[in-house]
Amino acid sequence: MKRRTFLKGAASTAAAASVFAIGGRARAAEFTLRAADSYPTTHSSSLNTREWIKRVDELTEGRVQIDYYPAEQLAKAADLLDACQNGIADVVYAAPLYISDRLPLSTVAALPLVGNVTERKGLHDAWHTLLFDTLNEIEYAPQGVRVIRSGTTPAYQLMMRGDKVMSLDDLKGRKIRSSGGVQERSVEMLGAIATGIPAPDLYAAIQRGTVDGALFNLPTASGYRLEEQLSWSTDNLNLGLFPTTNVINERVWEGLPEDIQQALVQAGEDTVPLLWEEDVKRQAAFKAALEKKGGGFYSLPDEERAVWAGKLAPVRDDWEASLQKLDKPAEMVAAKWEELVTA
Repeated sequence: MKRRTFLKGAASTAAAASVFAIGGRARAAEFTLRAADSYPTTHSSSLNTREWIKRVDELTEGRVQIDYYPAEQLAKAADLLDACQNGIADVVYAAPLYISDRLPLSTVAALPLVGNVTERKGLHDAWHTLLFDTLNEIEYAPQGVRVIRSGTTPAYQLMMRGDKVMSLDDLKGRKIRSSGGVQERSVEMLGAIATGIPAPDLYAAIQRGTVDGALFNLPTASGYRLEEQLSWSTDNLNLGLFPTTNVINERVWEGLPEDIQQALVQAGEDTVPLLWEEDVKRQAAFKAALEKKGGGFYSLPDEERAVWAGKLAPVRDDWEASLQKLDKPAEMVAAKWEELVTA
């Protein structure tokens, strides 16, 4: 059968060989896809993408070869969606908070204090359902892409390079990294100065003193070696999630047989639990590294958390109002999200 390669322009010159071998089996691939993301190669999500590629190979019996380009090799984190739309890559990691102007409704998962589901599978299932049942149609399809993999981090915490933050007075005027969008508003409502920095650039920003701390999730912080620059992190806040998607160019998607389409999605669902297992190990390693430096994890008292919750209450209302003015169905999306993450 004729092999089809979904590559365009100069990007095709670096394509890998047409034989993809897994588990000792080698065969000519019928379809070749080019996947790109911004994760460093040691990051748990990069390792999980390799597991996804292996699973796609298994499910399709070698009919699909996926050439993988991590660590911003093809485009910076904020430019990956463009790379997919323009055919530089076929499948890319698209982080809504990095491109909130392009994927505003998808930032709903970053709203703080929404719902009471905290375990990883429940959060993943909720986000996956919202994407595939609602957001794919109203936010991604109009931009010529389609979500095929999804994920969320654990709830975001406050991490500092210096002393603990025990109250809002301690946080006032401090420069705190956010992922942008909703998180930026959350930081501002807590009285700090929000600084939008993509995760790959955060290590250097903390090292240089560009920021005093960050909103981040515990296992992912380890993937970026932030324990080398940080001292303390809360462990009992819910400052929203960091939602992730992997999208495929819609024209490429339409050129694939239905069984291949199903395999790409199913492989993501089959391998995401491996990421959760790895995250447990990374969080433990992150905690141990902070403690070795004299820092660690700590919990805010319940009465202080209630004060923070009061400050954060308007964030959802502001998010909905700002997007409704742009004729985006933000109230509907927020209601669906709250329903999905409330047990």
